[in-house]
Amino acid sequence: MHNTITRRAFLRSAAAAGVSAAVGAASARATPPNRDIWPMYTFDYGLRSVPAIEDKVKLLKDLGFAGVELHLHHVPLETWLAALDKYGLALNGVYTKRWIEKPMDPKLPAAVRRMEGRPTRIEVILESKTYKTPSDPAGDAKALDLLKRASDLCADTGPVVSIYPHRRSWAERVEDGVRLARKCGRENVGTSFNLIHWHSVRQTRPLAVSLKEAAPHLLSMTINNGNRAKHTITPLDEGDYDLVGFLRTVRDVGYTGQMGLQCWGIKAPAEDHLARSMKRWRAIRREVLNKA
Repeated sequence: MHNTITRRAFLRSAAAAGVSAAVGAASARATPPNRDIWPMYTFDYGLRSVPAIEDKVKLLKDLGFAGVELHLHHVPLETWLAALDKYGLALNGVYTKRWIEKPMDPKLPAAVRRMEGRPTRIEVILESKTYKTPSDPAGDAKALDLLKRASDLCADTGPVVSIYPHRRSWAERVEDGVRLARKCGRENVGTSFNLIHWHSVRQTRPLAVSLKEAAPHLLSMTINNGNRAKHTITPLDEGDYDLVGFLRTVRDVGYTGQMGLQCWGIKAPAEDHLARSMKRWRAIRREVLNKA
């Protein structure tokens, strides 16, 4: 089927870009410590203090990031792609909010053509005007219609489609993403896991259980530090999150793919907070992978 080819093409192109998106049942404890797993990208709002797109990309390159995830603003997409290609970085994702009752973004087909063949995810925050209760499966049919149309649009050449669980949206839990990905039955449709949104929603199961269930469908994960009680986000070198424990759980369920850095609400200049987070990220990653 065409979607199986799409999935394989995504994994090949992601690996070529240093972005391994593969996940499987095998434990990552068997992974050599020096393997380049969990390549880190950042979200574009972490770069707001840098005016020019090329300067943003150069900063990411200099700091050692693998790429970036963007708001899906159609006009500057070509400029971003040219800069990323110049510096050898990936467009890891583009994210957009969609109401499941409304038609697909009419500009999406052109954007998909521009992203063809790249290790990119279309991250969709799913909202609903009809189903006010988060995670209400009564909205699944409408959501699946939207996801399948996006899946068909991406077809064999990519990008792929990823549900983005977001606090207070209709699909706010990683379990919602897993449920929809399973029902969709498309190899180019999966889900993301967002640490801040997982902590911000009351959970009924341990993290390890949720991640193990999600693993076959995970296309990306995001990480952050911050104040858990206040749901704030900080650079990775400050805050009360147990990031080492979190990554050990991620390692143990076998996830080896992309890791996005959440930066929402951080006021410090990009050169400062991104450098601090990358330094801490490298230290945490070494500790987790070298103490299997």
